[in-house]
Amino acid sequence: MENLFPILLGTILINNLALTKLVSIGQLANFGDNEDQTLTLGLSAAVIMAVSSILSYVAFTFILDPLGVTVLNLLVYVLIVLLVTMAVTGFVKSRKPEMYEAVGKVLPLIAVNSSILYLILDMMNQGMEFLPMLFTSIGAPIGLLFAFVLYGAVRERLAVSDTPKAFRGLPILLIYAALALMALSGLNGII
Repeated sequence: MENLFPILLGTILINNLALTKLVSIGQLANFGDNEDQTLTLGLSAAVIMAVSSILSYVAFTFILDPLGVTVLNLLVYVLIVLLVTMAVTGFVKSRKPEMYEAVGKVLPLIAVNSSILYLILDMMNQGMEFLPMLFTSIGAPIGLLFAFVLYGAVRERLAVSDTPKAFRGLPILLIYAALALMALSGLNGII
């Protein structure tokens, strides 16, 4: 069994889905008006991503592949993500009703977060064993949460700065993503 710590750290920092592959960058640019909303949305997306990817692995390994119906994998993955999203939405609504009022409209949009489905499909295509899949399922959501927090901090900073009109919104966030990617790619040779 290979060393699992580099898998975890690599999926958090070096192979961060939002920073390296620009998966779900549009959602990062539009979610959360303040730190609390950004953190709630980021934690919700992280939980949905982790639980959905583990359940999808179990469904593929023990149901779809043995029955020879792997052609239904995408449908099953989407259903799993939707069910987990509904459960997390209900949890946020029951535990933090004031936060649900603020983010309730965009919380269901996490179900169509491209990084969640990308992670599931990528792991299944690679044919990962259980432990590397588990560490990837834990590391990728932490990396997504890391990107949510970074983008939220940058959005708050940009709200009070004098950004040229042509760079407001998504263009400046893409420039920021490129700079963050260059900074994190320096770790590529270490791990």
